[in-house]
Amino acid sequence: MAKKLVLTAWIVLVTLTLAACGPTVTSTVLSPEDEAAYAAEVDGIVENLLAGWSACDHTMAIRDYAETWKAKVSTDDSSFQQECAEFIGKVGAYQSKTLDYVEDRPGLPARVVIYNVVFQNDAEVTLEVYFGIDDPTHRIVGVTFGDWK
Repeated sequence: MAKKLVLTAWIVLVTLTLAACGPTVTSTVLSPEDEAAYAAEVDGIVENLLAGWSACDHTMAIRDYAETWKAKVSTDDSSFQQECAEFIGKVGAYQSKTLDYVEDRPGLPARVVIYNVVFQNDAEVTLEVYFGIDDPTHRIVGVTFGDWK
């Protein structure tokens, strides 16, 4: 029993030491002014995305995707319809969104805008929309819906 306790303590100590020595990757959160300005620039794009998902309208949902990403998802309407039906079937129709924050993530050439989204059946969905960091037209290069029930 004492051997197991010593081994467990040793493993925990080594793990913590390695974790402390590892590289840290932190995101860059924009100033409140820059955050608000960027969010205002992409607001219509995000509204269209959410309206497209809420209506399960594939063409509308991918309207503002970057061409490279659009090419990957535009040919697969049946998968979108299935995924959308499951998602909207659980959360219900889109109601509103609130900006949480905007950040630039290291190693990722994208600016991420994070929202708290209220759907008819779920008021606590997190939405992350990724935009090309150097793209003045603000094309979407990634979308993640998280924390939905």
